[in-house]
Amino acid sequence: MLMKLVYSSAPADYTFREQLSVRLNLLVQRGLLTEWHEQHIPPGADRGSERHNAWQSADILLLLLSADYFASDDYQSNEMQLALKRHQLGQLLIIPLLIRPCDWKSTTIAHLQCLPRDEVPVATSANRDATLLSIAQEIQQRIVSQPASTKPLSSDQLTTRQRLLKRVRTIWIEGLLEQSLQHATWVDLHLQKQPYGLENPWRLMVQELDRGPRPLPPGTNIIQVFDEADEELLILGEPGSGKTTLLLYLTRTLLDRAEADEHRRIPVIFNLSSWTRQRLPLSEWLIEELKIRYQVPGKIGRALVEANEIFPLLDGLDEVAESAREACVQAIVSYAQREQDHISLIICCRTEEYQAISVQLPLQYAIILLPFSDEQVEAYLSSVSGQLETLRQVLREDKDLFELAHRPLMLSIFARAYHGETSVELSTPATHEGYPRALFKQYVKHMLKRRTQLQHGTEEQVHRWLSYFATQLHDQQQTIFAVEELQPTWLPEKYRSRYRWCMILTYGLAFGLLFGPVFGLTFGAIYGLIFQTLARFTFGLTFGLILGIVGGIAGGLVFGLVYKYHQVIQSAEITVWSPASAKKGLLVGVLGGLVFGLVGGFVGWVVAGPIAGVILGCIVEGIMGSVGGLVGGLSPTQLPERTSLSPNEGIWRSGRRGMIAMLFLVLVVGLAGGLMVGLFGASIGNLIYALVFGLVFGSGGGLIFGLFFDLVGGRTGLAAFLQHFVLRLFLWRLGLLPWDLIAFLDEATERLLLHKVGGSYIFVHRLLRDVLASQNNEA
Repeated sequence: MLMKLVYSSAPADYTFREQLSVRLNLLVQRGLLTEWHEQHIPPGADRGSERHNAWQSADILLLLLSADYFASDDYQSNEMQLALKRHQLGQLLIIPLLIRPCDWKSTTIAHLQCLPRDEVPVATSANRDATLLSIAQEIQQRIVSQPASTKPLSSDQLTTRQRLLKRVRTIWIEGLLEQSLQHATWVDLHLQKQPYGLENPWRLMVQELDRGPRPLPPGTNIIQVFDEADEELLILGEPGSGKTTLLLYLTRTLLDRAEADEHRRIPVIFNLSSWTRQRLPLSEWLIEELKIRYQVPGKIGRALVEANEIFPLLDGLDEVAESAREACVQAIVSYAQREQDHISLIICCRTEEYQAISVQLPLQYAIILLPFSDEQVEAYLSSVSGQLETLRQVLREDKDLFELAHRPLMLSIFARAYHGETSVELSTPATHEGYPRALFKQYVKHMLKRRTQLQHGTEEQVHRWLSYFATQLHDQQQTIFAVEELQPTWLPEKYRSRYRWCMILTYGLAFGLLFGPVFGLTFGAIYGLIFQTLARFTFGLTFGLILGIVGGIAGGLVFGLVYKYHQVIQSAEITVWSPASAKKGLLVGVLGGLVFGLVGGFVGWVVAGPIAGVILGCIVEGIMGSVGGLVGGLSPTQLPERTSLSPNEGIWRSGRRGMIAMLFLVLVVGLAGGLMVGLFGASIGNLIYALVFGLVFGSGGGLIFGLFFDLVGGRTGLAAFLQHFVLRLFLWRLGLLPWDLIAFLDEATERLLLHKVGGSYIFVHRLLRDVLASQNNEA
């Protein structure tokens, strides 16, 4: 792609500009670069207007720094401020070149990465030619790494992109950042820079691999550091230092950029804690997470990942189980270096956990979040409305607590836990590391008592439910929780077998007592209409009810016994017809229809003669085969675009769709059965026949139905719906979680113990989850 490079320099530095231009001339000859500088201005033209037009159309702006440059019109003009804004929005790349010694670090461009990287001015370097060559090579690398094509996206691609951008903004920016505990706490944090070891704080430091740490001037923001780091960062810090919040601030700007430029990668936040479950290659894991968290169908997600259209923002490397962390880092390295192309990433991790990793991450920059200064802590406490004087006094007297308050999250927790308190009661932990846990215990106690009375249980019950909820998330290495993801593994081990047997009974009763009467009424109505006599209608109704109820119960029990997905609840929000699945369904439909058709044909032969028997058997076979192919072809998938982000929406959708599909199936079979028996079973006309044939057909048909529905895997979603609510019933009866789980989670959110992100929930901080989990284990 042809790029426009503009030089900005003082007249005294024109010689250096010309020397650099010679070294970039090869790019000009290859058609990758055009150059502009003020000597290109035609005689008599307005210099200001020409410079404005050139700078506005520039892709790269080279600033040749010297004392003369900072006194020049180029630096003093409004064009420089406009250029810095474009740089921040990602529309322009500004590269400062240190030509002659000057105090550039006290200027408005001090936050930008300067070349040469050792910050030795070109004019005073030991080997000027080598220095200029090195600068030219870095510029060339930036140019050739730009996308080769800007072909407009198709309407489908644009729709997918817009939906995903909207979903990321809704979940993480509107749902979490703007509601965050730390968002209200955030004060003017400043940055510092640094290389290998990869560190940085709010006050920030940045680190490059080949240099020592260096502080950044006050006012430097994360997007400036991100641009300087060639759009890749490792964000490090202590627990509660604000790593995730910093990532969210960065995400907000990246979303703005991606919405303004359709060829920018889509920034998507992924929490690495879920990688441990299956330990997939990172690209496969990204596809799965896109499907689960953002409702992107697998085929579309794969296309986005393989085309490198997703910008992975990987949070919580420290939340990956310690035994799996090295493997996770290796998966990240393999992904970033796939096909010999370097793919930029952003990764968040606690400093201590990162330092314990032996595999080096594929990143050149790190940013370390430093604790607040004493002045920042005091400024925040002074700015909070309400009574905090007691807390301030305690913090002055207890140096351990005061040190803890230098973390943004802890400072916010202090302010909320002791707001309006006349005394500060905090049990003294055995070690200094125990202070955060003691503080969170006090925070939970205070938040449960604040405001109005608890609406969904006593304080003791809510605390017990929260502790169990936290324990399950902790044990399963889960950070974000969606109610749809509730699984039988949440039950204590000794109750899981009871749950499985209960599900078998539930399937039998649900299929028999719910769908059996529907079948009976349909069958009886059709049979009665054929003969138009009360006796025949009574027979048809009785026969149909017995057949439907017995068959439903038998089928449900068989289904429950062999249903291979009973250990994992998989919602089917929409059903998509799959030819591959249809072949399996057709096979079972044909085989089952053959068995059931032989039974029906034999009964028809005995009752109505051989011709009726053959016809009856063929009809049964045809119905079972076709229905098997139709229903067997259904497969569960995620909804591409939800109209809302309601908790447990997927399970309710599964239930509604499953109910509709099953009722349709039962009505079709009942209608067909009534017609067959009515047309070919004229001699069957008393209740004894109804009882005998109903039991025979019901038990045989139920067996086939159970096996048939197992093969199609509960694809209508009804199985997931029943599993979910039986599991909820078990958890409620055991006192582990409330029945109205969503109302409980929403109340915990209102009391600032959880955050609601889209239709999912997350603890306000991992430390709170761990504290509650430890209390449950101790109990």
